[in-house]
Amino acid sequence: MHERSWSAVPIVAEPPTDSGTGDGRRFFEVPESGWHALFAWAVGPEHMVRCLDTRPPEPVRVVCESRGKRTVRVEERTRGDRSAVDSMIHDYLTDARVPSQPCGFRWFIELPDGIDDADQFFARFGPALMNLPAEPCPRREREAMIAVAETLYTTAPQE
Repeated sequence: MHERSWSAVPIVAEPPTDSGTGDGRRFFEVPESGWHALFAWAVGPEHMVRCLDTRPPEPVRVVCESRGKRTVRVEERTRGDRSAVDSMIHDYLTDARVPSQPCGFRWFIELPDGIDDADQFFARFGPALMNLPAEPCPRREREAMIAVAETLYTTAPQE
């Protein structure tokens, strides 16, 4: 059992493929949001891998509305855009009392036995998250996510 920390997540040279990592484990990529990063924290480092993000930045879609007219344009992602995304993830994790996730990585969660994809994975957390009070509270979400993760994996994550 690893200590619960981002630095305990193994670094792999290449992102896992659809067929897994070659050791029978299958993974899906964690979307870039604080809420999704909280899922990664909940499953713990023994059920994750990460790799350096060497992909070129994806373009940003900018939507403007003025006087009832809507325009859409695509721009290259800037450092400011990257910083804003990282800041939002940091703020969400801070509210959940989770350390900041290191930047510059792509994060992957292992699919538990009997779960075929990310949609099925997230659906398993639905009932526990729906039973939380209506007002969002990342700390409560963290606790609920960890409890569900403990039931999904044979080795329960430690906090």
